[in-house]
Amino acid sequence: MRALPQLRLESLGVEPMAQALAQVGAPHLPQSLLSDHYGVGNHALHQALRAKIAHLLAALQPQLQPARLAWPGAQPDVLALDLALVEHPQRPFDLAWVEIQAFTTMLPTFHTMHLAQRRLHGLAPRWLPHDPLPDTADWVGHLRRWVAPDAATVLIEDQPRSGLSWPDLDGARHWWNVAVRDWRELTAADGLLHDAGTSQRYRHGWNRLILSDLSAPDRAQAEATLRAANRLSWHSHPAWYEGIHKGSLAELPLAAHEACHWVEDSPLRAAQWAQPQHWVAKSVSGHSGSGLLLAPTAAQLQALPTPRQWIVQKRFRQVPVGQHPLTRQPLFGEVRCMLGLQPGRAPWVMAWILRCSTDGVATMSGRRTAPGEGMTLLYFDSEATA
Repeated sequence: MRALPQLRLESLGVEPMAQALAQVGAPHLPQSLLSDHYGVGNHALHQALRAKIAHLLAALQPQLQPARLAWPGAQPDVLALDLALVEHPQRPFDLAWVEIQAFTTMLPTFHTMHLAQRRLHGLAPRWLPHDPLPDTADWVGHLRRWVAPDAATVLIEDQPRSGLSWPDLDGARHWWNVAVRDWRELTAADGLLHDAGTSQRYRHGWNRLILSDLSAPDRAQAEATLRAANRLSWHSHPAWYEGIHKGSLAELPLAAHEACHWVEDSPLRAAQWAQPQHWVAKSVSGHSGSGLLLAPTAAQLQALPTPRQWIVQKRFRQVPVGQHPLTRQPLFGEVRCMLGLQPGRAPWVMAWILRCSTDGVATMSGRRTAPGEGMTLLYFDSEATA
């Protein structure tokens, strides 16, 4: 009999995790953002995730062409792919697409957590939360050639110290020795970026700046500066973030339980906005829980701006993947796959991340910091999945 996908949660405990994180010696991670559990998936789950990703990549091929990005030098080099575990009539759960993004700044936090968790969980070394590495490589060194291949690398953000992503950015400084700068601190000269305060010249950019989040004058200024740095090499180019997003799901042939539609072309609109409680609406520019209507009204849906600014998706019921041992609350999970795309190489999973919640809302703004909620890692037996 063919095995069904399975995922189990194992508890580490808040205090043991805090001690293990301290022993790693990396910058502080707020434990309110982290789960005190970790996930273990079987081979069937790994195969199911791989099949979903392969289908998505095949359908996305026209959007993965550099020529469609109207910015010389921009490359599609990363996908952050989110899948929910939802009800299925015959299986423990099914997988449903939730989100597509293009950032890798969670990777430093992922690595810090991995070092801390492996001090506690007792899994054999073959259990990994990422694809296997070449025999001679370590994870930080392997990714350095991709995220920060130049000693003069700058990680660019808008007001980096004031956002929820600062622990990720601080971790990038620690693990890859990159500079973290507000885009306003940078100027362009000779095709490279320069730090006005230190006279440091940067040859490689690692992007976390979302141009569409800026005001119109700031966006024009930021884009002019970055375009003028036309000799800069890039990881996670700002044009790639703007070029791939959850709206791409509305262009793809997806299964009925996860299908997405542009709001103006949706069955919901054709039905004159009847039964809006069965749908969710998502802004293509939303992130971290913004631009998300979980219980939209007909009036809200009718008022959404068009065209190609919002998608709708049928509500699905998530299934719990575990229960917190102290509170007995069910814990739901979303899998995030951080996928590397490089010419001449098969897509590579840099990180399997599991985002746990007590209500099925795995976003920064939706979290309630209840026990067990937050980011953790999902491990697979690399010998079984090879």
